[in-house]
Amino acid sequence: MSAQTVQRARRQAHSKVARFRLDVAEWTVLRSALLSHAPGAGTPAGFEPESFGLDPDTPLTDEQRARAWAGLQLRGLASHVPAEDTVTALTPPCVLGMLQLLESEVRVDVASWAGDVVVNQAVAWSAGRTAALSRRRRQAGVTDGEAVLEQEPVVEVSLSAAGGLLNEVVRALPGPTASFGPEHRSPVRVGWPQSAAIARAMRSGRQDVAAHLAGLPTSALSVLGSLAGDVTGGASVSAVRLRGAEALAFRGVWLWTEADVVELVDASSHAVTLRRSDLGQVRQELLSALTGLLHAEEVL
Repeated sequence: MSAQTVQRARRQAHSKVARFRLDVAEWTVLRSALLSHAPGAGTPAGFEPESFGLDPDTPLTDEQRARAWAGLQLRGLASHVPAEDTVTALTPPCVLGMLQLLESEVRVDVASWAGDVVVNQAVAWSAGRTAALSRRRRQAGVTDGEAVLEQEPVVEVSLSAAGGLLNEVVRALPGPTASFGPEHRSPVRVGWPQSAAIARAMRSGRQDVAAHLAGLPTSALSVLGSLAGDVTGGASVSAVRLRGAEALAFRGVWLWTEADVVELVDASSHAVTLRRSDLGQVRQELLSALTGLLHAEEVL
Protein backbone atom coordinates (compact mmCIF):
# COMPACT_ATOMS: atom_id res chain seq x y z
CA MET A 1 0.00 0.00 0.00
CA SER A 2 1.45 3.37 -1.01
CA ALA A 3 1.97 6.28 1.38
CA GLN A 4 -0.59 8.32 -0.57
CA THR A 5 -3.19 5.58 -0.17
CA VAL A 6 -2.55 5.39 3.57
CA GLN A 7 -2.83 9.16 3.95
CA ARG A 8 -6.06 9.24 1.91
CA ALA A 9 -7.56 6.44 4.03
CA ARG A 10 -6.64 8.29 7.20
CA ARG A 11 -8.27 11.50 5.92
CA GLN A 12 -11.43 9.60 5.00
CA ALA A 13 -11.60 7.95 8.42
CA HIS A 14 -10.98 11.27 10.14
CA SER A 15 -13.77 12.96 8.11
CA LYS A 16 -16.30 10.45 9.46
CA VAL A 17 -15.88 11.69 13.04
CA ALA A 18 -18.56 14.18 14.12
CA ARG A 19 -17.88 16.24 17.26
CA PHE A 20 -20.38 18.33 19.19
CA ARG A 21 -19.75 20.60 22.17
CA LEU A 22 -23.00 20.53 24.15
CA ASP A 23 -23.77 22.68 27.16
CA VAL A 24 -24.86 20.84 30.30
CA ALA A 25 -28.58 21.41 29.65
CA GLU A 26 -28.33 20.04 26.09
CA TRP A 27 -26.47 16.97 27.32
CA THR A 28 -29.00 16.49 30.13
CA VAL A 29 -32.04 16.31 27.81
CA LEU A 30 -30.12 14.17 25.31
CA ARG A 31 -29.21 11.74 28.10
CA SER A 32 -32.82 11.66 29.35
CA ALA A 33 -34.08 10.91 25.84
CA LEU A 34 -31.63 8.03 25.44
CA LEU A 35 -32.66 6.52 28.77
CA SER A 36 -36.31 6.70 27.72
CA HIS A 37 -35.37 4.09 25.11
CA ALA A 38 -33.70 1.83 27.69
CA PRO A 39 -35.07 2.65 31.18
CA GLY A 40 -32.94 0.04 32.94
CA ALA A 41 -29.68 1.26 31.40
CA GLY A 42 -27.33 3.98 32.56
CA THR A 43 -24.92 6.39 30.95
CA PRO A 44 -21.23 6.38 31.97
CA ALA A 45 -20.39 7.43 35.52
CA GLY A 46 -19.48 11.08 35.91
CA PHE A 47 -22.00 12.31 33.35
CA GLU A 48 -25.19 12.16 35.45
CA PRO A 49 -27.05 15.42 36.32
CA GLU A 50 -25.74 15.36 39.90
CA SER A 51 -22.16 15.26 38.57
CA PHE A 52 -22.81 18.74 37.18
CA GLY A 53 -24.42 20.02 40.38
CA LEU A 54 -28.01 19.52 39.11
CA ASP A 55 -30.94 17.95 40.92
CA PRO A 56 -31.18 14.30 39.74
CA ASP A 57 -35.02 14.37 39.70
CA THR A 58 -35.71 17.82 38.22
CA PRO A 59 -32.41 19.04 36.77
CA LEU A 60 -33.93 21.69 34.47
CA THR A 61 -36.83 24.12 34.41
CA ASP A 62 -39.34 23.88 31.54
CA GLU A 63 -37.76 26.94 29.92
CA GLN A 64 -34.22 25.51 30.20
CA ARG A 65 -35.41 22.18 28.83
CA ALA A 66 -37.12 23.75 25.79
CA ARG A 67 -34.06 25.90 25.08
CA ALA A 68 -31.82 22.81 25.31
CA TRP A 69 -33.94 20.87 22.82
CA ALA A 70 -33.89 23.85 20.45
CA GLY A 71 -30.11 23.81 20.68
CA LEU A 72 -30.00 20.10 19.77
CA GLN A 73 -32.30 20.79 16.82
CA LEU A 74 -29.99 23.53 15.55
CA ARG A 75 -27.05 21.10 15.76
CA GLY A 76 -28.92 18.48 13.72
CA LEU A 77 -29.23 16.08 16.67
CA ALA A 78 -32.99 16.53 17.15
CA SER A 79 -35.82 16.81 14.65
CA HIS A 80 -38.10 18.95 16.83
CA VAL A 81 -38.68 20.24 20.36
CA PRO A 82 -40.77 17.53 22.10
CA ALA A 83 -43.29 17.92 24.88
CA GLU A 84 -41.25 15.45 26.97
CA ASP A 85 -37.79 13.93 26.68
CA THR A 86 -38.12 11.07 24.21
CA VAL A 87 -35.73 9.27 21.90
CA THR A 88 -38.17 9.76 18.98
CA ALA A 89 -37.26 13.46 18.96
CA LEU A 90 -33.61 12.65 18.16
CA THR A 91 -32.49 12.23 14.57
CA PRO A 92 -31.77 8.62 13.44
CA PRO A 93 -27.97 9.19 13.06
CA CYS A 94 -27.86 10.63 16.59
CA VAL A 95 -29.76 7.66 18.03
CA LEU A 96 -27.63 5.15 16.12
CA GLY A 97 -24.42 6.71 17.41
CA MET A 98 -25.41 7.58 20.97
CA LEU A 99 -26.98 4.21 21.79
CA GLN A 100 -23.43 2.80 21.72
CA LEU A 101 -23.06 4.36 25.18
CA LEU A 102 -25.89 2.19 26.51
CA GLU A 103 -25.35 -1.01 24.53
CA SER A 104 -21.60 -1.14 23.86
CA GLU A 105 -19.46 -4.22 23.34
CA VAL A 106 -16.28 -2.52 24.61
CA ARG A 107 -16.03 0.40 27.05
CA VAL A 108 -12.94 2.46 27.79
CA ASP A 109 -12.78 4.98 30.64
CA VAL A 110 -9.99 7.54 30.81
CA ALA A 111 -9.16 9.82 33.74
CA SER A 112 -6.28 12.19 32.98
CA TRP A 113 -4.83 15.48 34.15
CA ALA A 114 -2.31 17.94 32.79
CA GLY A 115 -1.37 21.00 34.79
CA ASP A 116 -4.57 22.18 36.46
CA VAL A 117 -6.99 20.57 33.96
CA VAL A 118 -8.71 17.25 34.69
CA VAL A 119 -10.33 15.25 31.86
CA ASN A 120 -12.85 12.43 32.23
CA GLN A 121 -13.73 10.48 29.12
CA ALA A 122 -15.92 7.46 28.35
CA VAL A 123 -15.56 5.73 24.96
CA ALA A 124 -17.90 3.00 23.73
CA TRP A 125 -17.49 0.72 20.71
CA SER A 126 -20.00 -1.62 19.11
CA ALA A 127 -20.34 -3.08 15.61
CA GLY A 128 -17.67 -0.80 14.16
CA ARG A 129 -19.11 2.42 15.59
CA THR A 130 -17.59 4.56 18.32
CA ALA A 131 -19.21 7.10 20.65
CA ALA A 132 -17.33 9.16 23.20
CA LEU A 133 -18.17 11.58 26.00
CA SER A 134 -15.61 13.94 27.47
CA ARG A 135 -15.73 16.61 30.19
CA ARG A 136 -13.05 18.92 31.57
CA ARG A 137 -12.65 20.49 35.00
CA ARG A 138 -10.08 23.00 36.17
CA GLN A 139 -8.45 23.00 39.60
CA ALA A 140 -9.43 26.28 41.21
CA GLY A 141 -7.62 25.78 44.53
CA VAL A 142 -7.32 23.50 47.53
CA THR A 143 -9.70 23.35 50.53
CA ASP A 144 -8.96 21.17 53.57
CA GLY A 145 -6.31 19.32 51.59
CA GLU A 146 -8.72 18.47 48.75
CA ALA A 147 -8.51 19.95 45.25
CA VAL A 148 -11.46 22.18 44.32
CA LEU A 149 -12.47 21.47 40.71
CA GLU A 150 -14.31 24.08 38.68
CA GLN A 151 -16.68 22.57 36.11
CA GLU A 152 -16.39 23.61 32.48
CA PRO A 153 -20.05 23.77 31.33
CA VAL A 154 -19.43 21.65 28.23
CA VAL A 155 -19.75 17.97 27.33
CA GLU A 156 -17.97 16.98 24.14
CA VAL A 157 -19.74 14.24 22.19
CA SER A 158 -17.90 12.40 19.41
CA LEU A 159 -19.55 9.97 16.99
CA SER A 160 -17.75 7.85 14.42
CA ALA A 161 -18.98 5.25 11.95
CA ALA A 162 -15.43 4.12 11.11
CA GLY A 163 -14.05 2.71 14.36
CA GLY A 164 -11.70 5.29 15.80
CA LEU A 165 -11.59 3.76 19.28
CA LEU A 166 -7.83 4.14 19.76
CA ASN A 167 -7.75 7.71 18.46
CA GLU A 168 -10.52 8.77 20.83
CA VAL A 169 -8.67 7.29 23.82
CA VAL A 170 -5.38 8.96 22.86
CA ARG A 171 -7.14 12.35 22.51
CA ALA A 172 -7.83 12.31 26.26
CA LEU A 173 -4.20 11.71 27.24
CA PRO A 174 -1.77 14.52 28.19
CA GLY A 175 0.40 16.05 25.46
CA PRO A 176 3.16 14.14 23.64
CA THR A 177 6.72 13.71 24.84
CA ALA A 178 9.92 12.88 23.00
CA SER A 179 10.72 9.29 22.00
CA PHE A 180 14.07 8.09 23.34
CA GLY A 181 14.47 4.60 21.91
CA PRO A 182 14.33 1.17 23.54
CA GLU A 183 16.96 1.73 26.25
CA HIS A 184 16.14 1.97 29.96
CA ARG A 185 12.76 0.27 29.62
CA SER A 186 13.36 -2.40 32.26
CA PRO A 187 10.92 -2.26 35.24
CA VAL A 188 12.39 -0.81 38.43
CA ARG A 189 10.97 -1.46 41.93
CA VAL A 190 10.98 1.69 44.06
CA GLY A 191 10.33 1.60 47.81
CA TRP A 192 7.70 4.16 48.77
CA PRO A 193 5.45 4.03 51.89
CA GLN A 194 2.62 5.91 50.17
CA SER A 195 2.24 3.12 47.60
CA ALA A 196 -0.30 1.33 49.83
CA ALA A 197 -2.97 3.84 48.77
CA ILE A 198 -2.08 3.26 45.13
CA ALA A 199 -2.30 -0.51 45.53
CA ARG A 200 -5.76 -0.19 47.11
CA ALA A 201 -6.92 2.18 44.36
CA MET A 202 -5.73 -0.22 41.67
CA ARG A 203 -7.47 -3.20 43.25
CA SER A 204 -10.75 -1.31 43.61
CA GLY A 205 -10.65 -0.03 40.02
CA ARG A 206 -10.61 3.64 40.96
CA GLN A 207 -9.81 6.14 38.24
CA ASP A 208 -7.58 8.46 40.32
CA VAL A 209 -4.54 6.19 40.54
CA ALA A 210 -2.40 8.52 38.43
CA ALA A 211 -3.23 11.45 40.72
CA HIS A 212 -2.10 9.40 43.75
CA LEU A 213 1.10 8.53 41.90
CA ALA A 214 1.84 12.21 41.24
CA GLY A 215 3.46 12.50 44.66
CA LEU A 216 6.25 10.12 43.65
CA PRO A 217 9.63 11.49 44.81
CA THR A 218 11.89 12.98 42.15
CA SER A 219 14.60 10.52 43.21
CA ALA A 220 12.39 7.63 42.05
CA LEU A 221 12.20 9.12 38.55
CA SER A 222 15.98 9.59 38.53
CA VAL A 223 16.45 5.86 39.25
CA LEU A 224 14.51 5.16 36.04
CA GLY A 225 16.79 7.44 34.02
CA SER A 226 13.99 9.94 33.46
CA LEU A 227 15.12 13.03 31.57
CA ALA A 228 13.02 15.37 33.71
CA GLY A 229 11.87 15.05 37.30
CA ASP A 230 8.88 17.40 37.17
CA VAL A 231 5.57 15.56 36.78
CA THR A 232 3.27 17.47 34.41
CA GLY A 233 0.33 15.09 34.06
CA GLY A 234 -0.99 11.58 34.37
CA ALA A 235 -3.61 9.17 33.06
CA SER A 236 -5.50 6.05 34.11
CA VAL A 237 -7.11 3.96 31.36
CA SER A 238 -9.42 1.03 32.00
CA ALA A 239 -11.08 -1.02 29.26
CA VAL A 240 -13.47 -3.95 29.41
CA ARG A 241 -15.29 -6.17 26.96
CA LEU A 242 -18.95 -6.17 28.01
CA ARG A 243 -20.25 -8.88 25.71
CA GLY A 244 -19.24 -12.45 25.05
CA ALA A 245 -18.58 -15.42 27.29
CA GLU A 246 -14.93 -14.52 27.92
CA ALA A 247 -14.33 -11.68 30.38
CA LEU A 248 -11.52 -9.46 29.09
CA ALA A 249 -10.16 -6.29 30.66
CA PHE A 250 -7.16 -3.93 30.58
CA ARG A 251 -5.81 -1.35 33.00
CA GLY A 252 -2.96 1.12 32.45
CA VAL A 253 -1.56 3.98 34.55
CA TRP A 254 1.07 6.50 33.44
CA LEU A 255 2.75 9.72 34.59
CA TRP A 256 3.96 12.40 32.17
CA THR A 257 7.10 14.41 32.85
CA GLU A 258 8.49 17.25 30.76
CA ALA A 259 10.44 14.83 28.55
CA ASP A 260 9.10 11.29 28.91
CA VAL A 261 6.42 9.01 30.34
CA VAL A 262 6.61 6.71 33.38
CA GLU A 263 4.39 3.62 33.47
CA LEU A 264 3.06 2.09 36.69
CA VAL A 265 3.59 -1.66 36.28
CA ASP A 266 2.56 -2.80 39.77
CA ALA A 267 2.13 -1.62 43.35
CA SER A 268 2.32 -3.26 46.76
CA SER A 269 1.95 -1.94 50.29
CA HIS A 270 5.54 -0.64 50.39
CA ALA A 271 6.77 -0.24 46.80
CA VAL A 272 5.80 0.57 43.23
CA THR A 273 7.23 -0.98 40.08
CA LEU A 274 7.81 1.60 37.35
CA ARG A 275 9.04 1.56 33.77
CA ARG A 276 10.24 4.46 31.65
CA SER A 277 8.24 4.90 28.44
CA ASP A 278 7.06 7.49 25.90
CA LEU A 279 3.86 8.35 24.05
CA GLY A 280 4.66 6.01 21.17
CA GLN A 281 5.02 3.10 23.57
CA VAL A 282 1.81 4.06 25.37
CA ARG A 283 -0.08 4.14 22.08
CA GLN A 284 1.35 0.75 21.07
CA GLU A 285 0.35 -0.78 24.41
CA LEU A 286 -3.18 0.58 24.05
CA LEU A 287 -3.36 -0.68 20.46
CA SER A 288 -2.38 -4.16 21.56
CA ALA A 289 -4.84 -4.18 24.48
CA LEU A 290 -7.79 -2.83 22.49
CA THR A 291 -7.10 -5.17 19.59
CA GLY A 292 -7.28 -8.05 22.04
CA LEU A 293 -10.65 -6.78 23.31
CA LEU A 294 -12.11 -6.21 19.87
CA HIS A 295 -10.51 -9.17 18.03
CA ALA A 296 -10.45 -6.98 14.93
CA GLU A 297 -7.45 -4.68 14.45
CA GLU A 298 -8.90 -2.90 11.40
CA VAL A 299 -11.59 -1.10 13.45
CA LEU A 300 -8.93 0.79 15.41
